[in-house]
Amino acid sequence: MEHEPIVERIIHRLVRKHIAGTTMDSALEAAKGLVGRNIGASITFLSSSVLDKPKAKYITTTYSELVRRIARSGIKAGVQVPLEQIGGEIDSGTALENLEDILGTATKYGVFVWVDPDGTGREAAQALSGRRGVGLAVSDAGFSQYARYAKAIEAAKVHFKEYNAVKKDDAAKRLAEMRRLYSNLVLSHPTDEMLGTVMKCKDWKGLSLEFGLGYGAKKLRSAAKRGIRVSELVPFGKDWIRYATNNVPEGYMRFMAGKLLNDGDGSVA
Repeated sequence: MEHEPIVERIIHRLVRKHIAGTTMDSALEAAKGLVGRNIGASITFLSSSVLDKPKAKYITTTYSELVRRIARSGIKAGVQVPLEQIGGEIDSGTALENLEDILGTATKYGVFVWVDPDGTGREAAQALSGRRGVGLAVSDAGFSQYARYAKAIEAAKVHFKEYNAVKKDDAAKRLAEMRRLYSNLVLSHPTDEMLGTVMKCKDWKGLSLEFGLGYGAKKLRSAAKRGIRVSELVPFGKDWIRYATNNVPEGYMRFMAGKLLNDGDGSVA
């Protein structure tokens, strides 16, 4: 990291314990540790947007190999694939063709795949309709646009972002709408308002929570004690900047930055 800009190096210090490492081995080891504690795991490869087909194919191959490694290791884990990594920003045809390669491998080895459609939108949802072993991963701001495909999709993961957080009074209504659409629902990186609403539910059938690796340990334990299924998203790879900006809670980032400054630790290596 010595050649990286100072701000980037500081951010890396804040998030590095929440990234499994740069290698597939490190991700599998992290997932193994979680599963050993009865916590589910979804592994994702960190990559910047892909604008050429050879790189899209390389990342496709990486995910297919990840699927095989998960199966061979015996770890009960899935993978999460953003379509922008496998050609979504080139054209939807490239992305969906590469996705078929990954899903073919996943079906063969019995590994669940979460698909983040990004810019391919409804085309991706349509391609997943009626398929087993695959779910749709969408943002809390956009989950309703896939309503017409909801009954034909095995599971949905809704990713919350702090700046899209619903008000406390609206959380119960929003959750009810999601559960009405999707019989198997994962709330990823839930806000405090949504988490509080989930904790008050009397029926958690078909509902589970996902946290980022190393985040919300107390909340995760509390949910697990209540009998709610919990999991963590396990990222690995070198291109961590976009992941950090999209997934690190703003409040957490401020807290950790302040802690570094207050500790007087000027080292950012």
